[in-house]
Amino acid sequence: MNLAAADTTDVPKWASNAFFQFVDAWQAPITIVITILAAIVLRLILRRMIKQVVDRIVNGVKKRQGAADTQALIASPVQTARVVQRTRTLGSVLENLATVVVVVIALVVIATALWKGAAVGIVGGASLVAAGLAVGAQSIVKDLLSGIFMILEDQAGVGDVVDTGQATGVVENVGLRVMQIRD
Repeated sequence: MNLAAADTTDVPKWASNAFFQFVDAWQAPITIVITILAAIVLRLILRRMIKQVVDRIVNGVKKRQGAADTQALIASPVQTARVVQRTRTLGSVLENLATVVVVVIALVVIATALWKGAAVGIVGGASLVAAGLAVGAQSIVKDLLSGIFMILEDQAGVGDVVDTGQATGVVENVGLRVMQIRD
């Protein structure tokens, strides 16, 4: 007895056609919903992981301040505040970067599900957008990279007196693109 022949005769022809018509009609919406749900879950997982790393670093700094080891005795409260501030700033940058990456990937998957062959158009469009950003947003990207290196290298922190040429004062807040100074 041939099992393949028995399987095709057991399923009514109308049921097979109805199932495939249903799948064809709802494939794009189902893909979109699954993609959106996966993107939300992935973003929440990444956000939680980044927050845990930031909290672990901040709590480690706080514990070391009360500890009796050599570095805790040498470290000043201003230095501790700087480490905490740098960690939180870089944590927020990582959260934003993770969100952007997840959203872009989700949009590409959704566009591909809606329009067959959209991946080629998306790659072409993304290259045009990248070229436009490279030309038009050079100063913004340069400022962001300078801010990241300024924070990583600890060039100026809260409580420092700085002279920028245009203003002289005490640093109140340090971000990626902006440093708030009180004259």
